[in-house]
Parts: sequence; C-alpha cells; structure tokens
Amino acid sequence: MDRADRLLHIGGPPAVETFHLDEVRPHLERHHGAGTRRAAAGESQGGFGALSYSARQPGMFRAAASYSGFVHPSMHPHAIRAAMTYLGLDWKAVWGDPVAQRANWRAHDPYYLADRLRTTPVYLSSGDGTLGALDPPGTEPDPEVPGLEDPADPFPEDVISPTETIMARESRALATRLTSLGASVTTHFYAGTHSPPYWVREFRRSLPMLLRALEA
Repeated sequence: MDRADRLLHIGGPPAVETFHLDEVRPHLERHHGAGTRRAAAGESQGGFGALSYSARQPGMFRAAASYSGFVHPSMHPHAIRAAMTYLGLDWKAVWGDPVAQRANWRAHDPYYLADRLRTTPVYLSSGDGTLGALDPPGTEPDPEVPGLEDPADPFPEDVISPTETIMARESRALATRLTSLGASVTTHFYAGTHSPPYWVREFRRSLPMLLRALEA
C-alpha cells in the first residue's frame, strides 16, 4: 500500500500533489525509462496542475504549458464553488474557504506564485468561449451550471462555453503578471470553446518550446 492509499485508508486527504510528484514521478523514472529532464503540460485542470506544480517545485520542470487551464483560481472562487457543487462535491475540501484560508489558496495559485516561474518558459492558451474554427456545425452550449456567472461581470451574449471564458480571463491575467516579471511567456488566445480539438492543436503549437527546454 503506497502513501496515498494509506492516507485514504485512514480517512486522510487524497494528497494528489504528493501522489503525482513523489510517487508517480519516481516510479516512471525508475521503471519506465523517464528521464530527469522534465516539462509539464495539461489541459483544463491539468493546465492548472502544470503551472502550480512547476511554481511550487522550482527546478523540477524546465517548461510548463497550459491549454484552457484554471490558472488563477483565486480570481473566480465562485466558479469553483458552482462547478464542484454542480458535481455534488464539497468545494471547500480543496483549499478551504477562499477568505478564511486565503493564504492556502494563494499558495497553490500560479498567479501568486508567478515570481517562481520567472526562469521557466511558459505557454498559455485559451479560447474566449465563443464558437471557433474547430467547433463543428451545430455545437451546443455547455450545460448550464448555476452560479458560474458573476453578476458583476456577465458573459458576453455570444458566449456558449462560459467555462472557457473564465479560463481565458485567468490565462490573460497570468500572462500579464508573468510579462511584468520578465518571464518567458508565449500566449495564444483565440475564438473557441472548452473542447479537446483545441487542446490537441495547442499541444502541437507548444511542443517545440517544450522540447527545446528538455534539450537545453
């Protein structure tokens, strides 16, 4: 039984980050030929993970890429609450209350950890939530998630993928923050929804940057 299993067995927290970085990573390196030159990339929540892990573990990853990632969660705590409630999950089980546990939220938020990414090449991409070139004819709007929209900052009328609109706002905020710190950041923002065809395209666009970092 590994550490993550033991924690679950005794009713402890899942320890997802510990599982990924302290158990899966060395397992891949010891048994599956993975090297110690690493880059992190992910879509949606995986984009958050790529940026947060890279910032929280300086030097572990040589580059990081996010495709429609939730890269500034402190910007939209209401969206986390709405999405997790919609899925029947306890939204405060992630980092606690966004006000009372603000420090914990910021300790995982790439925006507030941006200074730790100044020497890490970063790729950020996201659609704006409207129909784009890779959305097939007849694309339906995302399922309605109560509470996802901020009444003080409503979505434009042509948005059919509110989740992607949120991802774009967060990605742009992080890009501005990284640029102000002199970090190496590449961005691609476009018309499009929260869907895999865009993530495949963006992975291919970012791949040369990721490979250069591994070869350096």
